Amino acid sequence: MTELDLIREFTTLRRGRGLHRPDVHKRIGRAVARWADIPPDCGGAEVRRLVNQAIGRLTEVDLPAEDRRAVLVALGLDRDLHAATLSRRTELFAADRRLSERTARRRVDDAFVKLAQVVVKRVDPLDPERGWAVRRLRVLVRLDRPVPEVIEERTIVATRDGLDHIVARFSVPRRSDGADIDREVHAEMQHGARIVEANRLGAGHFRYLLALPRPLAWNEPHTYAIVFQVRDGQPIADHYVFTPLVSCALFEARVRFDAARRPLAVWRTERTVPRTLPHRGRPDGPLLALDGADEVAARFDHPEQGFSYGVCWRYASD
Repeated sequence: MTELDLIREFTTLRRGRGLHRPDVHKRIGRAVARWADIPPDCGGAEVRRLVNQAIGRLTEVDLPAEDRRAVLVALGLDRDLHAATLSRRTELFAADRRLSERTARRRVDDAFVKLAQVVVKRVDPLDPERGWAVRRLRVLVRLDRPVPEVIEERTIVATRDGLDHIVARFSVPRRSDGADIDREVHAEMQHGARIVEANRLGAGHFRYLLALPRPLAWNEPHTYAIVFQVRDGQPIADHYVFTPLVSCALFEARVRFDAARRPLAVWRTERTVPRTLPHRGRPDGPLLALDGADEVAARFDHPEQGFSYGVCWRYASD
Protein backbone atom coordinates (compact mmCIF):
# COMPACT_ATOMS: atom_id res chain seq x y z
CA MET A 1 0.00 0.00 0.00
CA THR A 2 1.46 3.37 -1.05
CA GLU A 3 0.21 6.96 -0.90
CA LEU A 4 -0.04 6.97 -4.69
CA ASP A 5 -2.18 3.83 -4.69
CA LEU A 6 -4.56 5.32 -2.15
CA ILE A 7 -4.84 8.70 -3.88
CA ARG A 8 -5.52 7.01 -7.21
CA GLU A 9 -8.22 4.78 -5.72
CA PHE A 10 -9.84 7.61 -3.75
CA THR A 11 -9.91 9.73 -6.91
CA THR A 12 -11.87 6.98 -8.67
CA LEU A 13 -14.25 6.49 -5.76
CA ARG A 14 -15.25 10.12 -5.37
CA ARG A 15 -16.35 10.55 -8.99
CA GLY A 16 -20.01 10.74 -9.90
CA ARG A 17 -22.21 9.58 -7.04
CA GLY A 18 -19.20 8.68 -4.93
CA LEU A 19 -19.77 5.71 -2.66
CA HIS A 20 -23.46 5.72 -3.57
CA ARG A 21 -22.85 4.50 -7.11
CA PRO A 22 -24.57 1.14 -7.72
CA ASP A 23 -21.34 -0.69 -8.57
CA VAL A 24 -19.23 0.76 -5.77
CA HIS A 25 -18.34 -2.73 -4.50
CA LYS A 26 -16.63 -3.35 -7.84
CA ARG A 27 -14.74 -0.04 -7.70
CA ILE A 28 -13.00 -0.57 -4.38
CA GLY A 29 -9.28 -1.01 -4.91
CA ARG A 30 -7.00 -3.16 -2.80
CA ALA A 31 -5.38 -0.25 -0.97
CA VAL A 32 -8.68 1.20 0.25
CA ALA A 33 -9.98 -2.31 1.01
CA ARG A 34 -6.87 -3.00 3.10
CA TRP A 35 -7.29 0.25 5.04
CA ALA A 36 -11.00 -0.21 5.79
CA ASP A 37 -10.92 -4.05 5.91
CA ILE A 38 -13.53 -4.31 3.16
CA PRO A 39 -14.09 -7.93 2.08
CA PRO A 40 -14.42 -8.42 -1.68
CA ASP A 41 -17.97 -9.79 -1.56
CA CYS A 42 -19.78 -7.13 0.50
CA GLY A 43 -22.48 -4.84 -0.91
CA GLY A 44 -22.63 -1.11 -1.35
CA ALA A 45 -24.22 -0.32 2.02
CA GLU A 46 -21.53 -2.28 3.82
CA VAL A 47 -18.80 -0.56 1.80
CA ARG A 48 -20.15 2.85 2.83
CA ARG A 49 -20.41 1.80 6.47
CA LEU A 50 -16.87 0.42 6.61
CA VAL A 51 -15.30 3.45 4.91
CA ASN A 52 -17.28 5.80 7.14
CA GLN A 53 -16.18 3.81 10.17
CA ALA A 54 -12.53 3.84 9.08
CA ILE A 55 -12.67 7.62 8.70
CA GLY A 56 -14.34 7.85 12.11
CA ARG A 57 -11.43 5.99 13.72
CA LEU A 58 -9.04 8.77 12.71
CA THR A 59 -8.30 11.29 15.42
CA GLU A 60 -8.43 15.06 15.09
CA VAL A 61 -4.64 15.04 15.05
CA ASP A 62 -4.61 12.53 12.18
CA LEU A 63 -7.19 14.34 10.07
CA PRO A 64 -8.48 17.76 11.21
CA ALA A 65 -12.23 18.43 11.06
CA GLU A 66 -11.99 20.60 7.94
CA ASP A 67 -10.18 17.89 5.98
CA ARG A 68 -12.47 15.17 7.34
CA ARG A 69 -15.51 17.12 6.12
CA ALA A 70 -13.96 17.57 2.67
CA VAL A 71 -13.34 13.81 2.40
CA LEU A 72 -16.86 12.90 3.51
CA VAL A 73 -18.47 15.38 1.12
CA ALA A 74 -16.38 14.24 -1.84
CA LEU A 75 -17.20 10.57 -1.20
CA GLY A 76 -20.90 11.33 -0.78
CA LEU A 77 -20.93 10.40 2.90
CA ASP A 78 -21.77 13.79 4.41
CA ARG A 79 -25.30 13.89 5.82
CA ASP A 80 -26.02 17.45 4.75
CA LEU A 81 -23.95 18.18 1.65
CA HIS A 82 -24.87 15.37 -0.73
CA ALA A 83 -25.59 15.43 -4.45
CA ALA A 84 -25.48 13.14 -7.47
CA THR A 85 -22.22 14.50 -8.89
CA LEU A 86 -18.82 15.38 -7.49
CA SER A 87 -18.91 18.84 -9.04
CA ARG A 88 -22.21 19.63 -7.35
CA ARG A 89 -20.98 18.32 -4.00
CA THR A 90 -17.89 20.48 -4.37
CA GLU A 91 -20.10 23.51 -5.09
CA LEU A 92 -22.11 22.83 -1.93
CA PHE A 93 -18.91 22.44 0.08
CA ALA A 94 -17.60 25.74 -1.30
CA ALA A 95 -20.81 27.56 -0.39
CA ASP A 96 -20.90 26.00 3.08
CA ARG A 97 -17.29 27.01 3.83
CA ARG A 98 -17.56 30.33 1.97
CA LEU A 99 -14.82 29.42 -0.48
CA SER A 100 -14.42 29.80 -4.19
CA GLU A 101 -15.04 26.59 -6.13
CA ARG A 102 -11.42 26.52 -7.19
CA THR A 103 -10.27 26.73 -3.57
CA ALA A 104 -12.81 24.10 -2.56
CA ARG A 105 -11.47 21.70 -5.19
CA ARG A 106 -7.95 22.29 -3.93
CA ARG A 107 -9.09 21.68 -0.34
CA VAL A 108 -10.62 18.36 -1.39
CA ASP A 109 -7.47 17.28 -3.22
CA ASP A 110 -5.28 18.26 -0.27
CA ALA A 111 -7.58 16.43 2.18
CA PHE A 112 -7.21 13.16 0.29
CA VAL A 113 -3.44 13.57 0.16
CA LYS A 114 -3.41 14.01 3.94
CA LEU A 115 -5.71 11.02 4.37
CA ALA A 116 -3.43 8.84 2.24
CA GLN A 117 -0.39 9.94 4.23
CA VAL A 118 -2.13 9.12 7.53
CA VAL A 119 -3.30 5.72 6.30
CA VAL A 120 0.16 4.67 5.13
CA LYS A 121 1.66 5.85 8.40
CA ARG A 122 -0.94 4.34 10.74
CA VAL A 123 -1.77 0.99 9.13
CA ASP A 124 0.66 -1.72 10.16
CA PRO A 125 0.79 -4.21 7.26
CA LEU A 126 1.49 -7.05 9.71
CA ASP A 127 -1.14 -6.17 12.34
CA PRO A 128 -3.01 -9.45 13.10
CA GLU A 129 -6.05 -7.46 14.25
CA ARG A 130 -6.52 -6.16 10.71
CA GLY A 131 -6.32 -7.47 7.15
CA TRP A 132 -9.25 -9.88 7.39
CA ALA A 133 -13.00 -10.02 7.72
CA VAL A 134 -15.44 -12.65 8.96
CA ARG A 135 -17.59 -14.26 6.31
CA ARG A 136 -19.41 -16.51 8.78
CA LEU A 137 -19.27 -17.13 12.52
CA ARG A 138 -21.08 -20.18 13.91
CA VAL A 139 -21.15 -20.56 17.69
CA LEU A 140 -22.37 -23.38 19.89
CA VAL A 141 -22.74 -22.57 23.59
CA ARG A 142 -23.01 -25.71 25.70
CA LEU A 143 -24.50 -25.29 29.16
CA ASP A 144 -25.13 -29.04 29.49
CA ARG A 145 -21.49 -29.89 30.19
CA PRO A 146 -19.67 -30.06 33.56
CA VAL A 147 -18.21 -26.62 32.70
CA PRO A 148 -19.64 -23.98 30.31
CA GLU A 149 -18.19 -24.45 26.83
CA VAL A 150 -18.21 -22.26 23.73
CA ILE A 151 -17.24 -23.61 20.31
CA GLU A 152 -16.61 -20.92 17.69
CA GLU A 153 -16.16 -21.80 14.02
CA ARG A 154 -15.16 -18.88 11.83
CA THR A 155 -14.73 -18.59 8.11
CA ILE A 156 -12.56 -15.56 7.48
CA VAL A 157 -11.47 -13.93 4.24
CA ALA A 158 -8.17 -12.11 3.79
CA THR A 159 -8.31 -8.45 2.77
CA ARG A 160 -4.56 -8.36 2.08
CA ASP A 161 -1.94 -10.68 0.70
CA GLY A 162 0.26 -12.70 3.04
CA LEU A 163 -2.12 -12.87 6.02
CA ASP A 164 -0.56 -15.44 8.37
CA HIS A 165 -1.71 -14.42 11.87
CA ILE A 166 -5.05 -13.28 13.25
CA VAL A 167 -6.44 -12.54 16.70
CA ALA A 168 -9.27 -14.19 18.63
CA ARG A 169 -10.80 -12.69 21.76
CA PHE A 170 -12.99 -14.10 24.51
CA SER A 171 -14.56 -12.44 27.53
CA VAL A 172 -16.39 -13.73 30.57
CA PRO A 173 -18.73 -10.90 31.63
CA ARG A 174 -18.73 -9.74 35.22
CA ARG A 175 -21.01 -11.74 37.49
CA SER A 176 -24.49 -10.45 38.31
CA ASP A 177 -23.36 -9.73 41.89
CA GLY A 178 -20.71 -7.36 40.52
CA ALA A 179 -17.73 -9.40 41.71
CA ASP A 180 -14.64 -8.64 39.63
CA ILE A 181 -12.51 -11.77 40.08
CA ASP A 182 -9.94 -13.30 37.77
CA ARG A 183 -11.69 -15.89 35.61
CA GLU A 184 -10.10 -19.14 34.49
CA VAL A 185 -10.58 -19.80 30.78
CA HIS A 186 -9.04 -22.64 28.80
CA ALA A 187 -8.75 -22.22 25.02
CA GLU A 188 -7.98 -25.01 22.58
CA MET A 189 -7.98 -25.19 18.80
CA GLN A 190 -10.13 -27.81 17.12
CA HIS A 191 -8.68 -27.23 13.67
CA GLY A 192 -7.40 -24.62 11.25
CA ALA A 193 -4.82 -22.72 13.35
CA ARG A 194 -2.43 -22.84 16.30
CA ILE A 195 -2.52 -20.69 19.43
CA VAL A 196 0.95 -19.15 19.62
CA GLU A 197 0.31 -16.53 22.29
CA ALA A 198 -2.32 -16.01 25.00
CA ASN A 199 -2.73 -12.84 27.05
CA ARG A 200 -5.02 -11.86 29.90
CA LEU A 201 -6.27 -8.30 29.36
CA GLY A 202 -8.26 -8.04 32.58
CA ALA A 203 -10.15 -10.12 35.09
CA GLY A 204 -12.23 -11.79 32.41
CA HIS A 205 -10.83 -10.68 29.04
CA PHE A 206 -8.46 -12.80 26.94
CA ARG A 207 -6.61 -12.29 23.65
CA TYR A 208 -5.18 -15.14 21.57
CA LEU A 209 -2.75 -14.82 18.67
CA LEU A 210 -3.47 -17.52 16.10
CA ALA A 211 -1.01 -18.72 13.46
CA LEU A 212 -2.70 -19.88 10.27
CA PRO A 213 -1.48 -23.05 8.50
CA ARG A 214 -0.10 -20.95 5.65
CA PRO A 215 -0.26 -17.32 4.47
CA LEU A 216 -3.52 -16.39 2.78
CA ALA A 217 -3.76 -14.40 -0.43
CA TRP A 218 -6.16 -11.49 -0.89
CA ASN A 219 -9.78 -12.74 -1.05
CA GLU A 220 -8.79 -16.24 0.09
CA PRO A 221 -11.11 -17.81 2.69
CA HIS A 222 -10.09 -20.00 5.61
CA THR A 223 -12.07 -21.81 8.32
CA TYR A 224 -10.91 -22.57 11.85
CA ALA A 225 -12.58 -23.65 15.09
CA ILE A 226 -11.65 -22.85 18.68
CA VAL A 227 -13.11 -24.07 21.99
CA PHE A 228 -13.32 -22.01 25.18
CA GLN A 229 -14.11 -23.50 28.59
CA VAL A 230 -14.78 -21.52 31.78
CA ARG A 231 -13.17 -23.74 34.41
CA ASP A 232 -13.24 -21.69 37.63
CA GLY A 233 -16.58 -23.01 38.87
CA GLN A 234 -17.94 -19.49 39.27
CA PRO A 235 -21.33 -18.42 37.88
CA ILE A 236 -21.36 -17.08 34.32
CA ALA A 237 -23.46 -14.28 32.90
CA ASP A 238 -26.89 -15.20 31.56
CA HIS A 239 -26.14 -14.33 27.95
CA TYR A 240 -23.80 -15.04 25.08
CA VAL A 241 -23.19 -12.12 22.72
CA PHE A 242 -20.86 -11.37 19.85
CA THR A 243 -19.51 -7.83 19.44
CA PRO A 244 -17.76 -7.69 16.05
CA LEU A 245 -14.46 -5.83 15.88
CA VAL A 246 -14.07 -6.49 12.15
CA SER A 247 -16.60 -6.75 9.34
CA CYS A 248 -18.86 -9.81 9.69
CA ALA A 249 -21.36 -11.01 7.08
CA LEU A 250 -23.18 -13.67 9.12
CA PHE A 251 -23.36 -14.70 12.78
CA GLU A 252 -25.24 -17.82 13.87
CA ALA A 253 -25.60 -18.70 17.56
CA ARG A 254 -26.95 -21.89 19.12
CA VAL A 255 -27.30 -22.44 22.87
CA ARG A 256 -27.80 -25.92 24.33
CA PHE A 257 -29.22 -25.92 27.86
CA ASP A 258 -29.05 -28.57 30.55
CA ALA A 259 -32.28 -30.59 30.52
CA ALA A 260 -32.15 -30.61 34.33
CA ARG A 261 -32.06 -26.82 34.46
CA ARG A 262 -34.16 -25.30 31.73
CA PRO A 263 -34.41 -21.50 31.64
CA LEU A 264 -37.64 -19.68 32.40
CA ALA A 265 -37.22 -17.38 29.37
CA VAL A 266 -34.83 -17.09 26.41
CA TRP A 267 -34.67 -14.24 23.92
CA ARG A 268 -32.50 -12.78 21.18
CA THR A 269 -30.78 -9.45 21.56
CA GLU A 270 -29.36 -7.39 18.72
CA ARG A 271 -27.70 -4.05 18.14
CA THR A 272 -27.29 -3.76 21.89
CA VAL A 273 -24.82 -1.28 23.35
CA PRO A 274 -22.28 -3.49 25.17
CA ARG A 275 -22.23 -1.38 28.32
CA THR A 276 -25.98 -1.96 28.83
CA LEU A 277 -25.33 -5.67 29.44
CA PRO A 278 -26.12 -7.53 31.63
CA HIS A 279 -29.81 -7.04 30.99
CA ARG A 280 -30.87 -7.98 34.55
CA GLY A 281 -33.28 -10.63 33.29
CA ARG A 282 -35.53 -8.28 31.33
CA PRO A 283 -36.17 -9.43 27.73
CA ASP A 284 -35.23 -6.78 25.19
CA GLY A 285 -35.98 -8.84 22.08
CA PRO A 286 -38.15 -11.63 20.65
CA LEU A 287 -38.59 -14.66 22.90
CA LEU A 288 -37.12 -17.96 21.70
CA ALA A 289 -38.67 -21.38 22.39
CA LEU A 290 -36.50 -24.34 23.31
CA ASP A 291 -36.76 -27.25 20.89
CA GLY A 292 -36.82 -30.95 21.73
CA ALA A 293 -33.04 -30.95 22.25
CA ASP A 294 -33.27 -28.07 24.77
CA GLU A 295 -31.65 -25.74 22.24
CA VAL A 296 -32.37 -22.35 20.73
CA ALA A 297 -30.83 -20.77 17.65
CA ALA A 298 -30.54 -17.22 16.32
CA ARG A 299 -29.14 -15.78 13.09
CA PHE A 300 -27.85 -12.26 12.51
CA ASP A 301 -27.01 -10.92 9.05
CA HIS A 302 -24.31 -8.24 8.83
CA PRO A 303 -23.98 -7.42 12.55
CA GLU A 304 -22.58 -3.93 13.00
CA GLN A 305 -19.22 -3.34 14.63
CA GLY A 306 -19.46 -1.86 18.09
CA PHE A 307 -22.85 -3.44 18.91
CA SER A 308 -23.66 -6.78 20.55
CA TYR A 309 -25.76 -9.63 19.14
CA GLY A 310 -26.73 -12.95 20.66
CA VAL A 311 -28.93 -14.92 23.03
CA CYS A 312 -29.99 -14.10 26.61
CA TRP A 313 -31.79 -16.21 29.18
CA ARG A 314 -33.22 -16.15 32.68
CA TYR A 315 -33.66 -18.97 35.17
CA ALA A 316 -36.59 -19.23 37.58
CA SER A 317 -34.25 -18.73 40.55
CA ASP A 318 -32.82 -15.45 39.20
